[in-house]
Amino acid sequence: MKAFFDLLPVICFFITFKVAGSYTTELTPIVPVAADLIPIVTATAVIIVASILQMGFIYMKGQKPSKMAIFSTLLVVLFGGMTIAFQDPAFIQWKPTLLYWLFAAILLFGRFGKKDYIKKVFTGISMPDHAWKKVENFCLIFLIAIGFINIFVAYTFSMDIWVDFKLFGLLGLTLLFTIGLGFYVAKYAEEAQNTGHHN
Repeated sequence: MKAFFDLLPVICFFITFKVAGSYTTELTPIVPVAADLIPIVTATAVIIVASILQMGFIYMKGQKPSKMAIFSTLLVVLFGGMTIAFQDPAFIQWKPTLLYWLFAAILLFGRFGKKDYIKKVFTGISMPDHAWKKVENFCLIFLIAIGFINIFVAYTFSMDIWVDFKLFGLLGLTLLFTIGLGFYVAKYAEEAQNTGHHN
């Protein structure tokens, strides 16, 4: 349920883009942009509103949103706003890439500042330092690579394909990476558990 809630703004973006694309003629008098931009501009406006409402709902429940959620919302508002203001989809298309690269930069900053941000993500798991370093390297490579992949899709394929990729492609790649990383971490967690039993 939490995963669905986290994805809700993106799902709203996806649905709005598809629906607006089917009703471009009807929306032309309402949305003051070129006809071919109506789907992406309308979807961008919806994801901005949905993201803000999502943050508001979290705060109303007395909870604190994750830093990733806060950064993501700020980027959606900033780059989504520029997409609408300048009627240029490139801004919202760059948003996922900048978010991924921002977290890659945070990991690099932590490495040079001797702060183990990765260990905070996997709280309660004990692994040797070389294993943590590998996990950090895996995350850095993934974050940088997926940022490039997003831009490649955005500039190589149609807007329709990019919108599909934004929901299904980015989610699928992230899920596959998370599963693979989980297996790697679980291997060390199991070894640590077995060592504890032997002791």
